Amino acid sequence: MTRVLIIGLDGATLDLVRPWAEAGHLPNLNRLMREGSYGPLRSVLPVLSSAAWASFMTGTNPGKHGVFDFVRRDPGSYTLRAVRGDHIQGESLWHILSRHGRTVGVMNVPMTYPPEPVNGFLVSGLGTPDDRNFTFPPELADELRREGHCLDLRTPYRPGKERATLDEMSACTERLGRTALRLLERDSPDLFIVLFRETDEVAHFFWRHMDPTHPKRDPQRDAPFATAIRDLYAQVDAIVGRLVQAAGPDATVLVVSDHGSGPLYKDVFINEWLRQNGLLAVRSEPRPATSAAGLAAQLGLTREGISLALRNLGLNKLERTIRRLMGARLDKIPRSRRMQFPEGIDWDRTYAYSFGYHGQIYINLKGREPQGIVEPGPGYEALRLRIERGLNELTDPDDGLPIVSRVVRREHVFHGLMTEAAPDLIVVMRDLAFITRHGYEYSPQPGKIFASPGLHQSGSHRLEGLLIAAGANTRTGGFISQGADLIDVAPTVLQVLGCPVPLEMDGRPLHDWVLPTSGVEIDKDASPGPQSGAPASDWADADEQAVLQRLRDLGYLE
Repeated sequence: MTRVLIIGLDGATLDLVRPWAEAGHLPNLNRLMREGSYGPLRSVLPVLSSAAWASFMTGTNPGKHGVFDFVRRDPGSYTLRAVRGDHIQGESLWHILSRHGRTVGVMNVPMTYPPEPVNGFLVSGLGTPDDRNFTFPPELADELRREGHCLDLRTPYRPGKERATLDEMSACTERLGRTALRLLERDSPDLFIVLFRETDEVAHFFWRHMDPTHPKRDPQRDAPFATAIRDLYAQVDAIVGRLVQAAGPDATVLVVSDHGSGPLYKDVFINEWLRQNGLLAVRSEPRPATSAAGLAAQLGLTREGISLALRNLGLNKLERTIRRLMGARLDKIPRSRRMQFPEGIDWDRTYAYSFGYHGQIYINLKGREPQGIVEPGPGYEALRLRIERGLNELTDPDDGLPIVSRVVRREHVFHGLMTEAAPDLIVVMRDLAFITRHGYEYSPQPGKIFASPGLHQSGSHRLEGLLIAAGANTRTGGFISQGADLIDVAPTVLQVLGCPVPLEMDGRPLHDWVLPTSGVEIDKDASPGPQSGAPASDWADADEQAVLQRLRDLGYLE
């Protein structure tokens, strides 16, 4: 039977891949594009890896799987907690295939911790805490550790540490590629997925180094790393060639990215804008100076500062040990000197608030939020309209131009039982060249709505990623401009492997790209499959804090 090889390139974009492939820098991707079909792959809103890869694995929109960011609200409170794989509603692609007797191998896909039992093996990706089992079967973890498997990068990008960051990215990419090749050759599963995260991370931190038009570019300092993104792509391209050869001529090969990438220009403090417009109230003294946390903040003793100091000294292991030993007691130390969500907000006087990576706004709705004050019905709709109109008038003081490309209402992009947990409005700013991020809702200076990107980032996401389909059962169609949707990948794979496509899936098999398999239909009589994921009963506070710190290092949180 035909098997499927999926190579995930997180954040890869045709804007880079196509010209680099044609110029000879990416010969293996270029060959796949010439021999098969390729085009843009539309992601989901919000455009970030947690929501996108959850849609990839379930074939559903976020209104069904319920992941809208890397954090979510605890039920019945405003407290934000890290999202795990077992929070995803619905059945994963590899779980469905396992039920139908197909073998699978899954490596490094975000939002797959805790690793779920499959008919084969699974190595969890982004969102995996340190020193925890990250594989199924569990014994595979020891094997991977002996090979130096990278759970996370240990060298966050900082000016002056560019070479160290790139060296670690390159080393982790090579190790993952080497391990993936070995497991593919050894187990030869019906579906093999390996995902490379570094194509996303290198774009976040090195975009300005290659972009002469970026306003933050420093020609003298950035010139030595002008080809950093291309070099990382070329390294992955070489691995792609080895994996495709190992998969053999009977394999259907799909190269998939969850979203694209582009320049990042500014951070936006949506909660500050809401405050200035009388829609959000802050507590006058959210952290009393007489409290231990207040005194620590005044002295500059914060978790953020301590963590950065330890990592700059190369004491990453010590930091992880401290987190594990202190557990919940770490909350006695303020995370940063900035006002924090949710304790900084006066909820009894707040009509709307924001958290998340791309301008998600929530209405403080009575009956839904713990201290909601906005009446459902006409009051709710009037407030959404007021916010939409106000944001559409918001301009960047540096150029006087509007910053909002569109404000999307949740019912226009989501459907399903989890839509109730979705943001009421999603703000797309300058086509994602302006962003917000959780933990950075409050302006560092009163009245300031805009700032340079935090954590020295110069690149961010775009809605369109890429899809390349080549090998067995694929059409030789060249460039397909209309592209496809990320949610279409799962049903396409099921059809190639001869399995019914659950009715619950929103995606459709991509017959313009992959030849249909006769006799495989939509499983119209099937009820939704079981929720994927093994329960993370041992998720400790230190584990969650370690995951959140990793996301801060990547710029998804501040």
